[in-house]
Amino acid sequence: MNLTHYPENNLRTKIKVQLLSNPKFNPYKFSLKKFYRNLTSTIRVLPDFLIIGAKRCGTTSLFYHLPEHPSISKSHHDNMGFFNDNFHLGVNWYKSFFPTIFTRNKIKSKFGNFLAFDVTTRYMEEEFTANNVYQTKPNMKIIVILRNPIDRAYSQYHLNVREKVERRSFEDVIKEDMDRLDKESSEHHEIKPKFSAEENNYLKKGLYALQLRHWLKIFPRENILVLSTEEFERNQQTIYNRIFEFLNISQFEVKNTEKMAKGNYPPMKSETRNLLLDYFRSHNHELFELVNREFDWEK
Repeated sequence: MNLTHYPENNLRTKIKVQLLSNPKFNPYKFSLKKFYRNLTSTIRVLPDFLIIGAKRCGTTSLFYHLPEHPSISKSHHDNMGFFNDNFHLGVNWYKSFFPTIFTRNKIKSKFGNFLAFDVTTRYMEEEFTANNVYQTKPNMKIIVILRNPIDRAYSQYHLNVREKVERRSFEDVIKEDMDRLDKESSEHHEIKPKFSAEENNYLKKGLYALQLRHWLKIFPRENILVLSTEEFERNQQTIYNRIFEFLNISQFEVKNTEKMAKGNYPPMKSETRNLLLDYFRSHNHELFELVNREFDWEK
């Protein structure tokens, strides 16, 4: 059956009627929406841009608020991990989470542009992920939002505490991370962009140059937009305007400014912050040189 011959509403109805007429069909053990997405995956779109990280930097807010722009549609859910963990499932599995070509054509006809996107915060961590993205769509646009790595680590730590997967003190986990990274550096003469699933990598996830260098080798610089969480928190609309300009779509006022996935926790000990300021300083300057801009992270 050529699915493109059917208007989308008629196609969905036709599938539903056929399923319900089957005496073996059990609606309580079956997701019609999921089945429909899988069946129509070949007539669904690939994303036009990705938000690849970093974790605890504001990616959830971007995922939920960017689609206020009438030309932007998000994936069915975030953190699908197709290009790193699920690439073996194939591109049609991935496309099943995005709008159909009917939706694309309708929105493009009405607003002049249509862009779909995916947010997965672990994409920027592994070099092979960039290769998989380029292999699938060489003209993909990439957005990265980065936070002071000290605050990023502290936020991740408290998230893990709330989820009861972390019982150590922040000072203990920082010391263990530093020792592990020092050992890795001495054994291999460098820190490698590899992230063990068994480790929380509180500090390593904040070594942004380590993670972005390969992306900048694979994709042209004009295809990558680097933002900061601090700028986003100061003036969200300014950052949205920068994103829309980067995507070559019209400016639009995003009215929902609610911070998503936020956490409340006590201030960090001053001696711990000073220790981490010293630790990250050289790594931050390496990032600033790589992306040709600086962020105010010296505090």
